Amino acid sequence: MEIITRDFGTICTSPDEVIEFCQPILGFEKETQYVLLGDTEIGNHFSWLQSIDNPELCFVLADPDLVDPNYKANIPESVTKIVGSTHCECWLIAYIPDNFANATVNLKSPILININTRQAAQVVLDQKYPIRHPLMENKEEK
Repeated sequence: MEIITRDFGTICTSPDEVIEFCQPILGFEKETQYVLLGDTEIGNHFSWLQSIDNPELCFVLADPDLVDPNYKANIPESVTKIVGSTHCECWLIAYIPDNFANATVNLKSPILININTRQAAQVVLDQKYPIRHPLMENKEEK
């Protein structure tokens, strides 16, 4: 199947690659089908979550280990019942402004994707994590 994307042009993907959000991204409840795209030049710490229905809707996702190796999302049991608990990936939605130094990630509401079932959910954690956490900490400020 062909998908028109904002950042990658037209891409071909298999229906088997479609991720279904059973608990949608906050503010985007009507958009439930996406594909996960990568860029080998950037590496595996970032991915793009591209809507299959809306070419302009694409989220940049960051690997939590890149931001904070001690990050531990306590996923509620209600979410693991929906998505499943095996072979899940946890991602953070990133905000990348023109000045990359000001990029942030949302630690409070990670994206959980079950790679086997292709089911996903955005989770609002009970833990006290910020919605806007610096993507890359400035080492000079320490």
